[in-house]
Amino acid sequence: MKIVRSVLLVHNEPGAFHALEAMLHEQEIGTCHAHHCAEARSMLREADLVDLVLTDVTLADGTWKDVIRLVSKLAKDAPVIVMSRVVNMKLYLDTQDGGAADFIVPPLAPRDLAYTLTGAMHRIVPPFNRS
Repeated sequence: MKIVRSVLLVHNEPGAFHALEAMLHEQEIGTCHAHHCAEARSMLREADLVDLVLTDVTLADGTWKDVIRLVSKLAKDAPVIVMSRVVNMKLYLDTQDGGAADFIVPPLAPRDLAYTLTGAMHRIVPPFNRS
């Protein structure tokens, strides 16, 4: 069974993932940060260090779509979870169609976070194109 040992948090606001990071650390999951797609690219080159990627919707130099593209090139086995502070059904469907393992809206309870991470690690999400 795959377990999450390390999560790459991709966000452009310093305090954006603070509560989430604290919950991950409580669950003995290591974290590293990237504030831009360019930073995420260099961190993902060491793909064996990243089990899962959690990204904000919008970054200074890209979006969640760019993060998924980077992960698919550099860390093929790492699922991507997209996080948004806004509940938006179209965005949710777009992320699912775009290959995200899940879509979350904070705040999350620690148990919900653990369930989401476990689910993402056990699911292979192929891109789906609506025609």
